Amino acid sequence: MGKKVKVVFDTNIWISIFMEKRVRDEFLRVKQNLTVYVSDDIGLEISKVLQYPKISGVLKKKDINEKDLLRILQANTTAVEPKVKLHVVNQDAADNKILECALAAGVDVIVTGDKHLLSLGKFKRTKILTPREFFDSFI
Repeated sequence: MGKKVKVVFDTNIWISIFMEKRVRDEFLRVKQNLTVYVSDDIGLEISKVLQYPKISGVLKKKDINEKDLLRILQANTTAVEPKVKLHVVNQDAADNKILECALAAGVDVIVTGDKHLLSLGKFKRTKILTPREFFDSFI
């Protein structure tokens, strides 16, 4: 087996993995080829987003518990602690936490649906891809 792809998923991708069967299936199809990194800041943001009324309502209807999702996140990721605070994305400073995690872990790819991050195209040596671009690269 070749080298695993080192990746950071943006919060919006984790929410899609948790809530959309198609995205979850894509993730499950390739996860053995990945080392996925997450920082405390990303984990906190995911936890916060899972509590948004619209999202928590959908989860409740599907009988999905937020704590179970956070355990799934922890089981499928490697924690990293960024040492550098970045100020690359000015339009939405919260996006910088994704870049900080990517830098700390030395990842190959950031996967996001965020237009501010996607507009960068690349951060240092890290590609920034949409989920479709990323998952298609494994076909």
